[in-house]
Amino acid sequence: MKSIFFNTEVLDAEKKIITSLNIPSLILMENAGYNSFLYISGFIKKNSIKNINILAGKGNNAGDGFVIARHLVASGNFINVFLFYDEKELKGDALINYEILRNLSKEYKNLKIIFLSDLNVFKREIRLEGSLIIDAVFGVGFKGELDAKIKEAFNFINDLKKKKIIAVDTVSGLAHYNKTDGCLKADITLSMGVKKYNSVFWGGRIVSGLNEIMNIGIPVSEFDKRNERRIFEIEKSDVEKFIPVRNIHSNKYTNGKLFVLSGSKGFTGAAYLCSLSALKSGCGAVILGIPDSLYPIMGKKLNEVIILPLNETNEKSFSDESYDKIKEKIKWSNTCLIGPGIGRNEETLGLVRKIIRENDINLVLDADGLFAFREYLTLLKNKKNKIILTPHYGEFANLAGIDINYLKNNIYEAATVFAKKYGVILVLKDSPTIVTDGKEFFINSTGRENLATVGSGDVLAGIIASLYAQTKNAVGSAVAGVYVHGLCGDILYNETGSSSTLASELIDKISKAKKEILN
Repeated sequence: MKSIFFNTEVLDAEKKIITSLNIPSLILMENAGYNSFLYISGFIKKNSIKNINILAGKGNNAGDGFVIARHLVASGNFINVFLFYDEKELKGDALINYEILRNLSKEYKNLKIIFLSDLNVFKREIRLEGSLIIDAVFGVGFKGELDAKIKEAFNFINDLKKKKIIAVDTVSGLAHYNKTDGCLKADITLSMGVKKYNSVFWGGRIVSGLNEIMNIGIPVSEFDKRNERRIFEIEKSDVEKFIPVRNIHSNKYTNGKLFVLSGSKGFTGAAYLCSLSALKSGCGAVILGIPDSLYPIMGKKLNEVIILPLNETNEKSFSDESYDKIKEKIKWSNTCLIGPGIGRNEETLGLVRKIIRENDINLVLDADGLFAFREYLTLLKNKKNKIILTPHYGEFANLAGIDINYLKNNIYEAATVFAKKYGVILVLKDSPTIVTDGKEFFINSTGRENLATVGSGDVLAGIIASLYAQTKNAVGSAVAGVYVHGLCGDILYNETGSSSTLASELIDKISKAKKEILN
């Protein structure tokens, strides 16, 4: 797993690493700048870029930019370096690298340093057509608002045609992932050492573009040791051990037994998608409980899933009279999945609460199953067996009783506090999806916008429940489940684009995703 740091906290981690390893900060700046230069140099050649402009501030971010500029000049590129502040404001490592660059400018005609006392000079001097703009104005320590001059310059750049922008460490002006007004809109962000939290979510993710990690000469383990918030990006290697490989002597009942309670009138698709995706994800046996009147439909749709008709309400949803049969199957199963398409009939919701109240089971709660606990959250607490909740933002805001705008602005805090308070595993679905048990916070690295389609969440619930039934590991199943689901989406994205994915097609890609992970 890759550590991810809050923007401001990574600076403290770097200071501790510098002290611990007794490594000069000037060396780290050189490593950061040189490895960024290598990446940028390859980008320049690949895209046949001739005009290169570096925007520099006055802190260490500018220092990284000066190192990049020096190496680009030494490689024969023509460079404009625009200083947004007076050189008298430079200090420390940034000043050292600036002075080297200034001396080079006296000898090399392919380097020009321009002071931005006047924006008209900037607009006149910047090389426009087919240009590369390297953003080294502000680093991760930026706070507050952009001043008017810099915001005007950034807006001017954003409006340019046929340009590419690469941000050094973080997009300048990005103090919060949900506040991007005036920021440059990068095509690529070169994150120094580790990714930064603000570049992963919402608007911050959009303006940061492709996020690449640059080696700055510090072992990854040094950052991991100081990752106090325990925020991680999920990698393929993290998922492998939660994708079971069957024993040659196994049978259908030793490969995971899942009981699913899903469906109501008009929502047979949810039952179909979650139960079939569970089988495809490796579960040996899946029993699907459905309202009795839906049996003729589901009997035709599903061949491999065992179907259990249950007593129903007048609205064709689950009736409390079906509880005894449900309890019997709960005892049979390794894990239960409750919620996809069950509807919001009061008797049905009461039945769901009764199941949780009277049974301590490995459980995945999804969709309408979550709605049953809006004012009954204490029923989820103090369970020996872990409960996995899989809401999207709207469902979670409703469940937790919080404003959705607060949630969007405080994802880490809202999710971890809730998961810790109620002792659950929270899978908060969005782009990216996160998983947390209140102690660790996992950010999924797979999945694209094509997953935003009806039924996609039902498939995810089935995958997670299936892995939970097989591994008995709640956190691992949730982490692996979101990764597999996102990878299925990525495979389809590459085949059919951003808006042509059907949820049922995700099921067809589960086997391919699993093989890709295990190979």
